[in-house]
Amino acid sequence: MAKSKFFRAFVEGQTISDGRKIDGTWIDQIAQTFNTETYTPRINIEHISGYSPEPPFNGYGNVVAVKVQTDEFTIAGKTEQRKALYCQIDDNGQLAGLVEKGQKPFPSVELTDSYAGTGKVGLIGLAFTDKPASIGTQALQFSRSAPGSLFSDGPEAVTLEFEPKPADPTGIAEAIKSGFASVAALFSRAEPEKPKEEPKKPANDNDMAAFATAIGEQVATAIAAGTKPANDAIAAFDARFTALEAKLESTEQPQFSQRQPATGSPTAGNVTDC
Repeated sequence: MAKSKFFRAFVEGQTISDGRKIDGTWIDQIAQTFNTETYTPRINIEHISGYSPEPPFNGYGNVVAVKVQTDEFTIAGKTEQRKALYCQIDDNGQLAGLVEKGQKPFPSVELTDSYAGTGKVGLIGLAFTDKPASIGTQALQFSRSAPGSLFSDGPEAVTLEFEPKPADPTGIAEAIKSGFASVAALFSRAEPEKPKEEPKKPANDNDMAAFATAIGEQVATAIAAGTKPANDAIAAFDARFTALEAKLESTEQPQFSQRQPATGSPTAGNVTDC
């Protein structure tokens, strides 16, 4: 967050819009009651504090300090000394963007007439608005949400100037150290060695012959494995046939004799010739 320089946000004197008078003691009481540890006034746009954290009606930062100062004003050709309230804010980045665009340049304080029950005027918020007021005075209006609160529109646009952030010597040193380390690492980085490729041997006739022999052996092995069941079956059948043949040859043959012709009739052997 960026902290601004002090700027004038509230001036004593007669108002323009409704004829009321801002008492200088109010400004003194605001300075007396201001304490961010007790209450931190938030910054908004057009006195609208939205419920959403998204723009445009979210928080724009905090009021972090106030001070009282007497300034010289020229009103209707007459120079007057008037008490003014100056504020310092801590911007969360959104106000700076509005300043660049020339939007919402006028400060407007939000007050309570009895800060924490003390009976003293206190600062409870700060808005930035487009409503200008006459030179040297603020136009006051009552808050619709809190009847005891006052809003004040600033008479002039505020040029927010932000204090430069102190240099971080540790951060700078670390950045330089890191930069040199990166450069050193860049120059010391060695190219990774590539694996050496062994030269391929040229093909020759011996290699081709060996390849053909290996293929032939694999084919022969595959054929032998495929025909083995059939070869085994044939061999077993041949063995059984040989055994059967040998058994038949060793078996004795039975003795047979021819039957004699029948002799029942003297003419049995005669043959009729008709």
